[in-house]
Amino acid sequence: MNSKHYSITFVLLLLIYLPLKGQETYTIDESVNYAIKNSAQTRLNQLDLTKAEAQIKEYRATGLPQLKGSVNYQHFINLPTSLLPAEIFGGPAGTFAEIKFGLKNSLNSGLELNSLIFDGSFFTGLRAQKIYRELVFKQAEQSEFEIKNNVTKAYLGVLIAERNKNIIEKNLENLEKTLEETKIFFENGFLEKLDVSRLQLSFDNLSTEIGRIDRIINLSKNLLKFQMNYPLDKDITLSETLDDLVDKVIIAKVDLNEPLDINNRPEYAVIETGEKLNELNIEAMKKGYLPSLIGFANYQTAIQRNNLFNNDEPAFFPTTIVGLGLSIPIWDSYAKRSKIQQAQVDLEITRVQKSEFERGVSLQVYNAKLNYENALNTVNNTKRNENLALEIYNTSQIKFKEGIGSSLELGQAEQNLYAAQANYINALYELVVAKTDLDISLGKN
Repeated sequence: MNSKHYSITFVLLLLIYLPLKGQETYTIDESVNYAIKNSAQTRLNQLDLTKAEAQIKEYRATGLPQLKGSVNYQHFINLPTSLLPAEIFGGPAGTFAEIKFGLKNSLNSGLELNSLIFDGSFFTGLRAQKIYRELVFKQAEQSEFEIKNNVTKAYLGVLIAERNKNIIEKNLENLEKTLEETKIFFENGFLEKLDVSRLQLSFDNLSTEIGRIDRIINLSKNLLKFQMNYPLDKDITLSETLDDLVDKVIIAKVDLNEPLDINNRPEYAVIETGEKLNELNIEAMKKGYLPSLIGFANYQTAIQRNNLFNNDEPAFFPTTIVGLGLSIPIWDSYAKRSKIQQAQVDLEITRVQKSEFERGVSLQVYNAKLNYENALNTVNNTKRNENLALEIYNTSQIKFKEGIGSSLELGQAEQNLYAAQANYINALYELVVAKTDLDISLGKN
């Protein structure tokens, strides 16, 4: 093979490969993972976690030694004047002498060290900060749970629309054949013009329905892209069909007697963490009645000169202080007590919300199991109805072609078939949705 043939082969392979590379196909699980990874809410959750970590460090720092330095320079344009009895200096009694103390320049520098030794509310607050970080983390898990729910429902919306389109296209293809055969029968005088017109009307209606379904598919895909935070201007292809998901649901063993473990629900973890925070808040406020003890050390050195840069004048007079400071709360006009009462009310509100959530989830699980059972029965019933409608339609079509059935009878059978097909598709969709809602109610990821 010469170089020209190699070049042609390379170009052909490139043309085949490029469309495949640019094609974006997703399963339902891949769509969920993409959404969790790229969601703006996920990014916000990460920022909240980063902020919570920084808040813990900030709060911890308030209980650690704090060191600060200071420099203070003063130049006295006019030195302070004091009055002393003149008789001290040999002057007449009853008079005063004007005396100026100090030098023109004063330069002070120092270091100050403070450290918390004991404060009961501080250590409780530190525990609360760690619980707050846990709360932010639990909220992030709850957000992922909600993202999965939204993406799953949007994905199913696309599948149901695509399945409807496939059914309509198949019906349109069959109807087109029947219409062409009817036209031939009419041209040969075996059927009336009314028979052709009825079939033509059905054909036109289905053709119009195809256009409507295409718009619904585009809208459904845009909703899915939005939920995934996927670029709206890029094409997306779903690699799973409605039948694939139904098969997973049917194959999966669903235990309708499975007990509820409320701890599997991410919302419950958020509520419990909030309850812990309220309890720690009350504990910290109560410990505010305890004394607090701080230790401190202060070192300063001072220069006082008329000429600041004259080294012959005296300089560097050090002062060093160490000590303890004890703060004892005595009376705050019931301010702390009022705050504790408010915090106790907040705690009680959280506990009521927790109890109501438990009741609500129990009802949700009960309804989800019932809906799933009904959806499964509906799928079986609508499938039988579809098979029966298809059998009636095929029989009516045969009778029509043999001249012993009317186009009105065929049209009625056709409409019944379309309705049965639509009911079956909706039943499949409702089954998958019911299984998804059941998993959500039980807290299954």
